[in-house]
Amino acid sequence: MRNLSLFLFASLLSAAVFGEAINASEITKAPIAGLSIFKNGTVLVERSVEPPSEGPCYLSGDIKPYHGTFWALSDKSLKMTAFQETVISNSVSSVDTRSLAERHGGYEAVVWFVSEITNLKEELDFMQKEGAAGRVLTVLPVTDEKTAKTFYKVEGVVEKLPKASSAVRNGIMLPNPVFDGVVVKFPVGGVVRIPNANLKAVSAAGENQIETSVTRNLWKVEGAEKPFKIEYATQGMTWAPYYRMELNEGKAKLTMAADIKNEMEDFSEAEVSLVSGFPKIDMEGKDSLLNLRISLNGFLNVLDGGTVYNAPVRRSYLSNNYMAQAPMMAAKALGDVAMADEESATLGAVAQVEEKGAVNMHFQKIGKQSLKKGETLRTDIASAELEYTSKVSWNVTAMRDIDQNGYTKNVTTNAEQTVWDVLCFKNPFSFPMTTAPMEVILNGTIYCQTPQTWLNPGQEGTTTLTKALSLEPKLEENEQRVENPKTLDIGSSRRAYQRIVDGKATLKNHRKESVEAQIVLTVNGVFEKVEAGEGKEAGSSSMPVGINPLSTKKIDIEVPPNGTAEINYTYSFYLRD
Repeated sequence: MRNLSLFLFASLLSAAVFGEAINASEITKAPIAGLSIFKNGTVLVERSVEPPSEGPCYLSGDIKPYHGTFWALSDKSLKMTAFQETVISNSVSSVDTRSLAERHGGYEAVVWFVSEITNLKEELDFMQKEGAAGRVLTVLPVTDEKTAKTFYKVEGVVEKLPKASSAVRNGIMLPNPVFDGVVVKFPVGGVVRIPNANLKAVSAAGENQIETSVTRNLWKVEGAEKPFKIEYATQGMTWAPYYRMELNEGKAKLTMAADIKNEMEDFSEAEVSLVSGFPKIDMEGKDSLLNLRISLNGFLNVLDGGTVYNAPVRRSYLSNNYMAQAPMMAAKALGDVAMADEESATLGAVAQVEEKGAVNMHFQKIGKQSLKKGETLRTDIASAELEYTSKVSWNVTAMRDIDQNGYTKNVTTNAEQTVWDVLCFKNPFSFPMTTAPMEVILNGTIYCQTPQTWLNPGQEGTTTLTKALSLEPKLEENEQRVENPKTLDIGSSRRAYQRIVDGKATLKNHRKESVEAQIVLTVNGVFEKVEAGEGKEAGSSSMPVGINPLSTKKIDIEVPPNGTAEINYTYSFYLRD
């Protein structure tokens, strides 16, 4: 453990930057204090910083803010310089340019390395078999007590490697590189190849030789005399809401929960808000110049709409749906949305909600949370009792399809008609319901899962549940014979002739109780007459589409038990000659 601990300590030492070497103890912690998480993988991060009493403040610059979203919030102006330094941890010489194999070749060595090596498992399995007895001194996992990270330890002789050379083939000079790393040879044959990138420490020639260099990004902050905050938008976290509606004789219980996925970094006791809405963020996903991994050309290309980065482009793990929503806003918007105290509709002290009613953006506070990178947190948000009604909906599929130029695209006598059961309820929460899947439970078992769209507090909405197979729809249409039809001049000596159609929409109820139904009639033409008996018109519309308007009639009607509801209608339209 002594050698490994020496490596971990030495790897934190740095080369001279700004005239003085920066020790790890000089890097000020900037813990995450607040997170506002959007559904598309964007997160607004707030960090708290307590600068040292004297001298400049150094922060880790490994965050990747979106361009234009980084702000240092302080009572005075701060100067910040982003820079990159290479930490050369070498107990022999920081200017020794020899390769590891040249330096250690021929010596018995103890090598520590991380396990992400191609075919490592197969190599280690071979080494542990009896057939490899005498070849391997040790191949053991070693766990560092401070970081809890596991390294592998292998003992053998470091083999010298030839220098890189070039070869001429077909008149072209080709490089002939050697393996970039260490080859450890065992007493009776057999080797293990360890790339430089995987090396952690080497002990050879009777002393410790720490060879790994580390490049790190830092920020130097000048002028900070009091604690301050930094805020920025970046990529790496997302959340997904979902609902559960439990139905019971006209009463229901609605519960909201959420999953939070963290692929950014560990955080502890940070105030978390879950954000719903559709703001426009022009630089979403485009790195700031403070991200030292982006080149000048890459940055300018990004501003022109491209996506050229020095580092791999992120966001590939995000769904297209969330990326299309692009829900992000400027950092200042945090102060524009008032938050209320605990609401009685919430579950205990888990959630705090707004009381201001309808909003364009909603920040759902869920209190202080802790989450490691790679973990997903599931948390309940709110629960409330509510009343609901159910009805059936039939959007009548038209038998005639007339295009905007007045040509018949399709005429059928057996267009498939589908009736749906729908749930009608008002949002019982004092905050908006956001777009999410909703599971519906009936009599203690799942009835369906259905998409739920945005509903403002108190707003009434309908949710489609399942096909109403106990309702039988039927549509009949017959074209009238018109002796002298009206004509319509459509230019270029062309005319269109009026056609008139009589129709009947019938809905048969096979249930033992009456059903409230909404029947929506849509035709390419003009309604001349609609008769629905006891039914009531709930709305109508007409939109110009070529020579015929697109007309709609909504009829609310009650269908008696084992009975039938009938709507008779007449409409006219023009067909080209």
